Amino acid sequence: MTDNIPQYVEDLRSEAPAYFAELQKLEPSAVIDLFEIRLTKAVNNVDETLRYHAGTNGLTAPIQFNGNLYPAVPVEVSGFESSAKGAIPRPTLKVANANGAISSLIVQQNYNPLHAEVVRIRTFKKFLDAANFSGGNSTADRDAKTEETWYIDRVSSENLQFVEFELTAKLDMANVELPRRKVTEFCPWKYRGERCTYTGKRYYRVDDVEISKAEMQALATANGLSFNDAVAKFDVCGKRVSSCRLRFPDNQGDNSIVLPFGGFLGARVQA
Repeated sequence: MTDNIPQYVEDLRSEAPAYFAELQKLEPSAVIDLFEIRLTKAVNNVDETLRYHAGTNGLTAPIQFNGNLYPAVPVEVSGFESSAKGAIPRPTLKVANANGAISSLIVQQNYNPLHAEVVRIRTFKKFLDAANFSGGNSTADRDAKTEETWYIDRVSSENLQFVEFELTAKLDMANVELPRRKVTEFCPWKYRGERCTYTGKRYYRVDDVEISKAEMQALATANGLSFNDAVAKFDVCGKRVSSCRLRFPDNQGDNSIVLPFGGFLGARVQA
């Protein structure tokens, strides 16, 4: 290592030379922040990667990098700074949740986001894939980037505007028992699955509006689907206790049995 040059600088220079060279310029290309939330079947109930870019530097269209598409979603991060002294940083990732979109995605797909990997990728506009530019891009470079990997420790705040995740380093994960359930007012059970238990012939949209059998058949015909495939696509549970009550009208009142609702009624999402 060169005298007086920190090891992380030497590592960056050797692992991402094009990124390092751009970083040293007086007027570098625009910085691009990309984020991936990587969920796995073993920990999060699903194999899925959610991708976003922060929409900064006037870039509001989806961005393609390394062949992957990153839609523009307002994202705020803080606390990523590291130090040789003191505690390991616990940064936060705040993702826009317009009208509960992220909350709905998590519960509709039965995601458990706790302990998912969060990868922050930083690159420069000049290194983005050629598909982002009408005339192509001769300086596209999939290796011109830095990556930081963290893990979701908890949902620290959630409302209709944003969801904020508190992150932790891998070193902090050593004594954590996996998996844990997310405390939310939405039901995490798979619709019409073993824990849901609903097998009825009444169908509903995600907003709890009933779909008649005739309407379902019309949807099937319009979309070139069989009736059962149309039910699988258009009969969607809203994951709220009200959705559960519509499907189990007899499980209420003094003589009711317990609704098969998996959410926590006290964990209300704040408006």
